Amino acid sequence: MKKITFLFMLTGAFLNAQFTTPGNGTSYTLSTLSAAAPNVLQNMGTHYLMTENITISATDKLTIDENTTLSVNADKALYVFGEYRTTASNFLINAVDSGFPFKGIQFEIGSFAEMKNTTVEYGGGVRVLTDSFLMDNCVIRKNVSGVATNGAVSLFRGNPVIKNSQFIENFRAGIASGTSTGGSVTIENNYLFGNNTGNNNSPQINIGMSVTDSVKVINNTVIGNRSLTKAGGIGVSMLTGGSTRFRIEGNTVRDNRYGITSIGGGASGIIKNNILENNNSENIPSDGGSGISIYAAQNIKIRNNQIRGNLWGITVLSNGTLDLGTETDKGNNIFRDNANTGDTVAFFNNTTNQVNAIGNCWREGELSTDAMVEEVLGSQNPNTISYKPYDCALPLSVSDVSKSSVRIYPNPSKNNFFLDTENAGNIVIQDLSGKVVHSSIVSKGKNEIKTNLQSGVYIITQQSDGKKSSTKLIIK
Repeated sequence: MKKITFLFMLTGAFLNAQFTTPGNGTSYTLSTLSAAAPNVLQNMGTHYLMTENITISATDKLTIDENTTLSVNADKALYVFGEYRTTASNFLINAVDSGFPFKGIQFEIGSFAEMKNTTVEYGGGVRVLTDSFLMDNCVIRKNVSGVATNGAVSLFRGNPVIKNSQFIENFRAGIASGTSTGGSVTIENNYLFGNNTGNNNSPQINIGMSVTDSVKVINNTVIGNRSLTKAGGIGVSMLTGGSTRFRIEGNTVRDNRYGITSIGGGASGIIKNNILENNNSENIPSDGGSGISIYAAQNIKIRNNQIRGNLWGITVLSNGTLDLGTETDKGNNIFRDNANTGDTVAFFNNTTNQVNAIGNCWREGELSTDAMVEEVLGSQNPNTISYKPYDCALPLSVSDVSKSSVRIYPNPSKNNFFLDTENAGNIVIQDLSGKVVHSSIVSKGKNEIKTNLQSGVYIITQQSDGKKSSTKLIIK
């Protein structure tokens, strides 16, 4: 009899080790979910503690309506089959111990998810299996492999939208989608820094095939940590058959292994109005370092990009085809100081295909001759680049940010200061080398910011509704 009782107690403990909502249309908040499962989601007064897995069933809902913190035990996850929304203005999900990450958040097929104003750190990322997903004004930082394996946010289908968010120092790519399955993702107005801390051969934005519409990567800032020599900027690839259409526009990409790459014969699209600078962190010209690299992709239209300081300006390989400008639609791409092994190479055609490359400035700030232009063009076969007429304007004055609309006081300060802003959003603080030293979500009005910075000068940038503004911060 004692043996039977002992087994029954073990079974009961196993059943109580996680919580699944009843699937009867119940709507939960963290408070009511804690009341329904007090052993799994504990209300600690100042925050909530999640000790085991929680599953929101298909017809049930979870609304995050509190400005609070949810701390999660190691290797535990939130699974959502139903509906998930954030109405809070500042919600943090983190690990109980940063050295022992929680498993992450997984939105299952058929679920509905709107994740807003949320910071996710020291977890296993966010895995998105549903068709309906929005991420807006979130901070995703220092996540490792967990439910999401190929990126801090991993996308698989539908038309997900990720905007106005930060992706900082995650182990894999900041944002990734599957190579054989994927949605027509929109990635817009985000800030990425130093992702792929595992230093794998992967870009910070790593997108696979589209389904019903073009992949859109628009107005993002993608800054590399130069010590991560395998981390690229933006990649759109089609490696397993099928097709991908893409639009990569208005991005600033700096200090990565390469700037933008498209791989695979099924890929086609447009790359325009991007700033691609100093993407040369690996410094091995045979392995990368292009501002733009096209490998087998077809009919890529490239317009109005500023390409400076990379190992190569633009390269095309493996029978890829490009349009760099025609007589009626000039390229207007600007090249400067894209150099390796002592040679400056604005464009290298490593195919036998003819490339129209009319109306570009091949040597910014110089009044070029044909001979000067030909010095910075290379090809596998001669006479495959049609580059005349060409155009070289005066050097451009480039600014990524507008005049600051935030007020900081006191400034100088002793680490703790106030930030007053007209709009909710998120902030990132960088030192003068560009390294991110602090990031957080801010609300409209007065925000107290607590940091632990060394004395010096920093740049604080706010991102809100797709707009950025920067100002100087002095720590005494």
